[in-house]
Amino acid sequence: MGAGEQVRSYMRCIAQTLEALPWEAVERAIALLHEARLRRATVFLCGNGGSAATAMHWANDLGKGAEAPGVPRFRAISLVDNVSLLTAWSNDASYAEAFAEQLRNLARPGDVLLALSGSGNSPNVLNAVRLARELGLATVGLSGGQGGELAKLVDLAIVVPNACMEQIEDVHMLLEHAITSALRERARSERVPSLLLAEGGPRHVDVPRRGAIFLDRDGVINADRPDYVKSWEEFALLPGALEALRELSATRMPIVVITNQSAINRGLTSFEVVESINRRLMALVAEAGGRIEAVAWCPHRPEEQCGCRKPAPGLLHYAAEALRLDLARSYLVGDAESDIAAGMAAGCKSLLVLTGRGAAQRAKVEERWGARCVIVPDLMAAARWILRDLESEHG
Repeated sequence: MGAGEQVRSYMRCIAQTLEALPWEAVERAIALLHEARLRRATVFLCGNGGSAATAMHWANDLGKGAEAPGVPRFRAISLVDNVSLLTAWSNDASYAEAFAEQLRNLARPGDVLLALSGSGNSPNVLNAVRLARELGLATVGLSGGQGGELAKLVDLAIVVPNACMEQIEDVHMLLEHAITSALRERARSERVPSLLLAEGGPRHVDVPRRGAIFLDRDGVINADRPDYVKSWEEFALLPGALEALRELSATRMPIVVITNQSAINRGLTSFEVVESINRRLMALVAEAGGRIEAVAWCPHRPEEQCGCRKPAPGLLHYAAEALRLDLARSYLVGDAESDIAAGMAAGCKSLLVLTGRGAAQRAKVEERWGARCVIVPDLMAAARWILRDLESEHG
């Protein structure tokens, strides 16, 4: 067989392998990574030899090549890039712990580990997966042949059905590019919200569904502005808001902020700035003795006709699915007719505060919902109404 025919035969084997890939698992990996991007989880990657090169390449492509307007960028970190740290852990502990020890510094519940191993039996990759599972990360493994131990350990296995290491690595690289391309196109075509979880927040996979307290942000927690809140310097807490959040936190019900932030897609601010404002708000509340479990926000302008911008209930359904919440046992507090419409559509008990736009929109709310919507002066009054309602429900 000549050299040219050898190359063609090699390529035919690649083509046959591609046809036999577990495409359902690939689809699930795309969905998992897309969701991780939206809630700002970190994606870690690791691998040995050729798989190390693929891990580095994939971190690059997720960080830059998957970028799309109107959605947050990926937080992607390759555990094979820092040569000083990699060799220090290899020398002082063992090479088998070099990836796991890096994860100990960085990983949080809800993050994702993409682990690559042609054989599926690389000890350092397997140890990273074991630790990731202990820490509450979702794990995805790309291996070959029969899958090795990696396929048994991970939450989601993509096994390349091929015994040739070079061809396994080729297909891994093809999958890397194809999955990244699919993630970019999905982000461009879908109008989706973002979700920011509290630091150390659990993944809520196995907990029973429970009620929550949903709060609009601008006009309820902080002062609303006609030109939008575009920076932390423009963020001003309303009187009594921190105290109200502390009292609501005592219920032990998750507090979730849901907010329209069309200033992002209007080009007046960025995802990163809005995320920073929300993180600072969560930290401020925590310092005051309260807790915000999550913030979900919609970046779209009204004319984009998304499903997440209030008055649509998409933000509530999105947060409820991610946090396993029971909307029928939940409360919503807002300062606008659109907030109340979202709460009513989701089946929540809904309260209008007269701060922000509330006083101006009170008549519309009363005309549309009457006594079904509770009207209170501010967030503190809403908190105390909710506390009384919970007390009456539980005797």
